[in-house]
Amino acid sequence: MCYNLGMEKIGDPSFDREIITKENLPMLLTQIGTEREKKGTSETIIPQIHKIRVEAERLGEKSMVLQLYQEEFLSAQHMVMEEKAKRFKANPLRVAKALFILERTSKTMEDYSETNSENLDPVVKARVFRFLGRHADHKSQYKKSEEYYKKGLEYFDQSTKIEERFNRLEFLGFISNSLIKQGKTERGLALAQQTLRDFDDSNEGKWLKENDYYTWAVWKSGIEIRTSEHIANTNDLEHTDLVNNFLRDAENILTIPDGNSEIFRLRLDELDIVKDLMNRRNP
Repeated sequence: MCYNLGMEKIGDPSFDREIITKENLPMLLTQIGTEREKKGTSETIIPQIHKIRVEAERLGEKSMVLQLYQEEFLSAQHMVMEEKAKRFKANPLRVAKALFILERTSKTMEDYSETNSENLDPVVKARVFRFLGRHADHKSQYKKSEEYYKKGLEYFDQSTKIEERFNRLEFLGFISNSLIKQGKTERGLALAQQTLRDFDDSNEGKWLKENDYYTWAVWKSGIEIRTSEHIANTNDLEHTDLVNNFLRDAENILTIPDGNSEIFRLRLDELDIVKDLMNRRNP
């Protein structure tokens, strides 16, 4: 049996589930996370996630199964993001397929988490609420998404481990978006601005930036881009300066310290959409 799992194996249609073991599951999960950040890979990766998940279940790796549901969700979400970036050339059939996967995966993820609650890593289980919240956001159910995010935040607020607590920053960013979408603009903006300061100044933010710059930059810029897009779409002139500051900062941080920015292509495409909205609003 072959155990040589180079990066080319994930994303290769010839991927064979027979090579999956308890020992190499973590490496496969890491490879999936890397590959799904590349544009146009979702349709290849999702079937492979299914194969790995079947084997993870057979091996009794419940937390890994749940993480693989989360990876499938992210892959489908990236399909939506990629089509949105195409604007008028978006493929509605691909969007519909992605939304179906989001619906199916979020429901299955929730059921699996409840059924196997006692056998799951508490961090993985708490992060399920992040995905349920994002699914509610896709359905414009912003009060519901706020409730999901707050449930997930409870665990990370109580944790004393910085390698867990940094997840607070992502949840708080999503809560700010939910509030803004509900029309609670000032509360949402205040939370967004405080959370952005925490990315730079808090112990959790500093730890994340030092240990995983990519995640730090994606999460922080995500808050800036989502908030700016809402303000641009609602023609909120009062907060134009704030949006301009957000977009400048997002553009500045979406470059790995070694100078590579292409790794952030999905986020940069989102940034370009919002910059275009602002330019058309302020010719």
